Amino acid sequence: MIQFKDHFSRQSGDYAKFRPHYPVELFDQLSRMCSNQSALDIGTGNGQCAHELARFFKTVIAIDPSENQIAHARLHPSIQFRVAPAEKTGCEDESMDLITVAQALHWFDHKRFFAETFRVLRPGGLLAAWGYGHHLVEGCQDAMDHYYHNVVGPYWPPERESIEAQYQDIEVPSWLLQTDPPVVEMKAFWDRNQLLGYISTWSAVQKYMEENRKDPVPLLEEALKNCWPEARQKRTVKWPFFFIIGRKP
Repeated sequence: MIQFKDHFSRQSGDYAKFRPHYPVELFDQLSRMCSNQSALDIGTGNGQCAHELARFFKTVIAIDPSENQIAHARLHPSIQFRVAPAEKTGCEDESMDLITVAQALHWFDHKRFFAETFRVLRPGGLLAAWGYGHHLVEGCQDAMDHYYHNVVGPYWPPERESIEAQYQDIEVPSWLLQTDPPVVEMKAFWDRNQLLGYISTWSAVQKYMEENRKDPVPLLEEALKNCWPEARQKRTVKWPFFFIIGRKP
């Protein structure tokens, strides 16, 4: 049985509510890069990525090892939600035109994951795994950086290092014919409370609460009042976007 580190089940409801949305241009470009018949979204979480894929692909399978995450996923007639790990998807051999992994690759057993990807992808099929790093907040970056690195920084799991390295530390198999990624920008226009809601879903915040028996988010809220005094005022939030993307021969 494959074990997984569950950092998100406890906050599955907030995860579905507060996580930023990927730009629709991303899925449009991915659909143009491969046959748009079947797609598999691995580590789907609440199904955010799977729902976007369903706009462009005839069938979508979305898997996650967390039963609680799947339970919070919004149903769609074209999406099959399943509880399954990345390393053992349960999909048939050479059955997928596209496999996506959104902000989850760093949690996987990479050797077993890439072997499973090779098995499931059709010849010429596309693997697109992407992540996003520490966000940029208009006018409040100093407060955000201090919170990210110093307040909850010690509580990030070690896998977070792959995000900091923008996946450059992940060994990509030789069979994956790497290609240019889609050109997209990830951003949101949020008020202060929306930003704090997103922060509350961080695994480091959950770990801080577990070890200290108190919520660290109010510390950030207090710091943000100096640079963002009006809670309902909306600000631009941006995330750096990076990919591992390529084809099966």
